[in-house]
Amino acid sequence: MADKTDEELLEGWLGGREDCFTELVRRHEDRIFALAFRMTGNRTDALDATQDTFLIAARRASTFRGDAGFGTWLYRIGINASHDLLRKKKAWETLEADPSEAAPAETSGRSLDEGVALQIDLARALASLPPAYREAVVMHDLGDLPYDAIARLTGVGIGTVKSRISRGRRRLAELLEQPSSPDPSKER
Repeated sequence: MADKTDEELLEGWLGGREDCFTELVRRHEDRIFALAFRMTGNRTDALDATQDTFLIAARRASTFRGDAGFGTWLYRIGINASHDLLRKKKAWETLEADPSEAAPAETSGRSLDEGVALQIDLARALASLPPAYREAVVMHDLGDLPYDAIARLTGVGIGTVKSRISRGRRRLAELLEQPSSPDPSKER
């Protein structure tokens, strides 16, 4: 199976071979989960959105036209599944990342290291971006999609994509520069 393209596996799935779809899931589940986690801000919702993505892809496999690669098509389904999940929860504007899901549990009384703290701050900052900016930044900076692919997936022009990424990054930088909680030792 490893030597087959995604499109060949999709054809196999449409021909009734379940092992082909299992292989597609195996190939793409980590990438879709990472996307969903960054879009939803927590592990539980990301798992739900990932599952929804593959269920939708299985149901709509026959609609795949091949205009873009299978991975790009699946990525768009993942974005939509994440949006739908957030809409159902009515949490889009007030989304806040849960630090307990973004970081491992502390052990033996040690504080979180700086890397994990930065990941938590980044998850919170991403969650507070307007949806269009968050979507563009996640797809480009975290999903490594080129501008033209993002434009096709979102239905906007390349200039709009670049603008959203630029504004999203600028807002992220502003949010990450703000201290997340005041240091009592510095207040006097």
